[in-house]
Amino acid sequence: MNQERALWVAVVAGVLTVATVALLAYRLLVLGGLPPGDTIPDSLRSAPQLAPAEAQAEVDAIMALTLNDLDGQPQALAQWRGQVLVVNYWASWCKPCVEEMPAFSHLYRRYAAQGVQFVGIGIDEVDNMRAFVDRTPVSYPLLVGGKEATQTPGLQVKALPYTVVIGRDGRFASSRLGRLDEARLEPLLKELIGQ
Repeated sequence: MNQERALWVAVVAGVLTVATVALLAYRLLVLGGLPPGDTIPDSLRSAPQLAPAEAQAEVDAIMALTLNDLDGQPQALAQWRGQVLVVNYWASWCKPCVEEMPAFSHLYRRYAAQGVQFVGIGIDEVDNMRAFVDRTPVSYPLLVGGKEATQTPGLQVKALPYTVVIGRDGRFASSRLGRLDEARLEPLLKELIGQ
């Protein structure tokens, strides 16, 4: 009888273990992350602190880029010099990227008249980006990134989403690796436009 009970306990424990692993895999692969209130520290979500020279080299590299828009027209990022510039590296297959884009569109519409410009650099195929925009309209320009958009000396793009905020003076203001929400970005924008 003890062997039968031990076998039953082992089977139940095995089933519970498989169910737990399946739930975690579902959350990570299908839902794109851990549940709200997860325990990943902010230090792992934010871009590592860059030395001032590295941060400015990153801004200079971004401002030197010329990338095609979704219509194939070249767009120099330098055309937005003098504005508060929010540059977001994203991809249509990146769930956190897609989740933050409505907030970026909202902030862009709210602050564009005050000199805030958002630009999305898609690390993706142009057809995928077009299909995404057909389903989910984006209010700011999207550019098609290639190797030059991520592998230019000075850039620190290691994963997606990655957002860099540049002040009107062309100086590095902030960067974030991982999803950036409206509540965290808006106070920085207000500070940079002098509100």
